[in-house]
Amino acid sequence: MAKVIAPNKQYSGISAGVPFANGVGETDNPNLLKWFESKGYEVGRPEPEQDNIPIEKMTVPQLKEYAALKKIDLGEASKKEDILKTIQDFQNQAVGEPKVVEE
Repeated sequence: MAKVIAPNKQYSGISAGVPFANGVGETDNPNLLKWFESKGYEVGRPEPEQDNIPIEKMTVPQLKEYAALKKIDLGEASKKEDILKTIQDFQNQAVGEPKVVEE
């Protein structure tokens, strides 16, 4: 759930169907989150949960989102195995592990 912080930090009540206490409410409705932002509320979106999923078990859309979050250029990779290899190569270079070259 995303945390929504009202401009009035003491506000307690219901806005757009979301209960607030001391200026803080929570919702996971993307339309409401956009609406609250447009009205000057702060919206704290939770971190994607995919960080808890091993990359080998991620789907292609999850891998692409992971790569975007980590600013990994996937180049022309579009298949899962190619995307996974690109991410793993990037991670290996980032931690200074030697790159394995297949002969």
